[in-house]
Amino acid sequence: MAYNGFCMDKSGDKLLSEKPDLNQVLFSWKSASHPYKKRSRVFYQTIAAFSFLMIVIVFFLHEFLLIGVILSIAFVVYVISSVPPIEIEHKILPIGFDNVGRVFRWEELNSFWFDRRWNQDIMVIQTHYPLQPQLQAVIDSDMRDKLKNLMGKYLLYVEKPPKTAFDKLSEWMMNKLPLESAS
Repeated sequence: MAYNGFCMDKSGDKLLSEKPDLNQVLFSWKSASHPYKKRSRVFYQTIAAFSFLMIVIVFFLHEFLLIGVILSIAFVVYVISSVPPIEIEHKILPIGFDNVGRVFRWEELNSFWFDRRWNQDIMVIQTHYPLQPQLQAVIDSDMRDKLKNLMGKYLLYVEKPPKTAFDKLSEWMMNKLPLESAS
């Protein structure tokens, strides 16, 4: 007989041995904090030239606050592209997904899929949070099947994720405005 999530025997005593251990680690791995590609000097020169061109255009339009925004965006792109990732630990628990000590409960997550960026495999987890819509974890290619089977018990696996308008726009811009040479 079940009562408030606990199993009871006939005398009414709780059987704690049948309750799952929520701290048990089902699977864990260490990986880079984000996919990383060492950028060439051409990339940084292209960002600087594009930023300078935008600043000149905005200067003649007398939108001086927008110049600060352009410089801020260029600085963020530089920092994100130049700082190598650190090694972090990911864990799959019975209660949810532990990403660097922050446990996302299964109820907070929606679906997952695998992607590949800069010759690195990535597991992407869709969340219900508008400010953090996705979690990304760099994985080894041999872990893909194990993660698919384990995560599939808790979340919906999506073979091909839906692309938002922002995804389509960023793909188009990357194809039309390459920031690095193809070599």
